[in-house]
Amino acid sequence: MRLAALAFAMLLQFAPGVFGFVTPAHSLSTINKHEDSTTSLSSSLKQPTWQADLDELVSPLTPPGRRQILLQELLNANQEIRASVQKALQDRNIDPLLTPTQRKLQAGTQAVARQLANDILPSLAQNGPPSDPLSLLPSPDDLQKVGSSVLAAIGNQLQRNFEILQSDLVDPATRIPQRLSKQTKDLVKEAQNVLRDTPVGLQEPPYTVVAEAADYEIRDYAAYTVACTNMATVQGESSGDSIGENGSESASSITDVGQSGAAFNSLAAYLFGANAQGQSMDMTTPVTTTFQGEMRFYLASPSVPAPLDASNSNNPYETGRVWIQNIPAARLAVRRFTGFVTDGEIARQKESLLLALQLDGVELDVAHGQTVGHVIFQYNPPYTIPVMRRNEIAVPVLRDLSQNLDDAWQVETEE
Repeated sequence: MRLAALAFAMLLQFAPGVFGFVTPAHSLSTINKHEDSTTSLSSSLKQPTWQADLDELVSPLTPPGRRQILLQELLNANQEIRASVQKALQDRNIDPLLTPTQRKLQAGTQAVARQLANDILPSLAQNGPPSDPLSLLPSPDDLQKVGSSVLAAIGNQLQRNFEILQSDLVDPATRIPQRLSKQTKDLVKEAQNVLRDTPVGLQEPPYTVVAEAADYEIRDYAAYTVACTNMATVQGESSGDSIGENGSESASSITDVGQSGAAFNSLAAYLFGANAQGQSMDMTTPVTTTFQGEMRFYLASPSVPAPLDASNSNNPYETGRVWIQNIPAARLAVRRFTGFVTDGEIARQKESLLLALQLDGVELDVAHGQTVGHVIFQYNPPYTIPVMRRNEIAVPVLRDLSQNLDDAWQVETEE
C-alpha cells in the first residue's frame, strides 16, 4: 500500500480528468494566481512540493541519477501524498493534486476554449465562406514574388553553409564532429520547444524583474535595437517614423492574418540575408507587435546591417519596407497569457492588467488624456501547441518617484 498513493498521483499526471472530478467555476482565476505566484521571489525560497517532484520525475529532460533521488523523495512523502489524495476524493476536486505542468495545461486549455468560443468561431461565422473560393489562392504574380524570395533566401543560406564548410575543412577531424554534434543538439532543442512555453536557444532583449504581483510583473528593459515593418497602414502615421509605446489609439487592426504574415516574412527575410550586406543573423524572440500596427524583431547581432530599399529593382525578396529602430530603456508592467493572440483576448488581458495596476497604485507612464498604448510579446514558433504558448501584454509605468526624491534629498544633504 505504500506505493498506492504515489501510483494514483502519477495516474493523475497523465489523465487528470479521467475520474470526472468537478472543477470549481472560479478555478481559472485561482490557477492563474497560483501560476504567477510560483515565479515570485518569495515563493522561490519555499521547499519544493511533492507535486513539483512528480513533475520533474516524469520529465524526459531529467537525468537518470536525479530520477532516483526524486523517486526516493516521493516515497518518503507517502503519507502526505495519501492525505492529499484522500482529501481530493472527499472534496471531488483534483486541483490541489495537479502538478505545475498540469496547472499550466489546464489554464491553457481553458484560455484556448474561451478564445475559440468568444473570438475565433464568432468571427468565422460572421464573415462566412468566401463567395469565390479561388480568391483564397495567391495570384501568379504573388507566387512569382514568393518563389523569388525563397530562392534568394536559399541561395544566401547555401553561401553561408559553404563558408562554414570551408572553415571546418581547416581541421576536419575536430570541427566536423563538433558541427554535427551541435546540429543534433539544436534539432533536439527545436523538437522540445513544441512543448515549452518559452523556447530555448533564442536570445531576447535584456531586462530585470524589479517587482512581482499575482497578476503581473514589473520589468526594467535596457535599450535595444529592432528591425521594424508596418503590419497595416495606420492613420496619421508617416511610414518609418519612430513609434513609442504611448500615443493615441489607432482604429487599425493588427491581428489580420495576411498583414501579419507579410510583415513577419519581410522581417525574417531581412534576418536571413535580405539586407545591404547580405548578412545572415540568428532568429530571436519574442516577436513584438505594437497597438499602432508595427511588428518588431529584436536584433542581437553586434553589427546591424542596413535594410534593402524595397523599391530597389535589384531587391529579389519583394518585401515590405524594413527600417532599424532603437528602443529606449523603459519600465514595463507585463501580464502573461496563453493561447491565441486575438483582438478579444488582447482587450481582456489589457483590461485585467490596467485594473490590477490601478488597485496596486502603480502609475502609468502615459500623458494625460492619451490612450494607454501597449505592446504584445509572442515567444513561440507557430508549431508550439496553443495551450503551451507564452504571450505577454505590456504597458509603460513610471519608475519609483519616492526613490528619486530620496536620492535628491541625499544629494542636498551631502552638499
